[in-house]
Amino acid sequence: MSTIQPLLILLGSAERARDDAVSQMENARRAHDAARQQAQSLADWRKEYQQRWSTQFSKSGGMEIMRCYQDFTARLGDAVSEQDKRVEQAVVFMEQCRLQLIERERKVAAVGQLIDRRQLESAQREQRRDQKATDEQAARAGRGGSPLSSSMGSATSFVPTSY
Repeated sequence: MSTIQPLLILLGSAERARDDAVSQMENARRAHDAARQQAQSLADWRKEYQQRWSTQFSKSGGMEIMRCYQDFTARLGDAVSEQDKRVEQAVVFMEQCRLQLIERERKVAAVGQLIDRRQLESAQREQRRDQKATDEQAARAGRGGSPLSSSMGSATSFVPTSY
């Protein structure tokens, strides 16, 4: 078991790293969802704003109001574009987290397989040792090498045959 102890420590460390990666992946997913929802809200608000003002301009509107509308629409477009970039960054970060999680899962699996292999090898060595001991004991018994069998053999040689 002493050869497995360092592997168990390594497995514990790998599992903690994997759990951290799971947590980071979940945080990245939530950040992505929030960024995507914010982008959708901005896009919806921009569409609603444009629709509302287009009906206002069809009724009446001065040149000054038109310039304010265009400036605000441009700034709103910039905000939507900036938020779209944040969504893309969140997607990239989420993918990095996913790949890191996969790598850490592989490490946990590899260490687990190594532990299983070492335990199997240890069990096989123990089984061979037990078999060797059993074989030696059987060989001694077969040769009469056992103290019990030699004392029994001498006791039977002194038994008188006639009465």
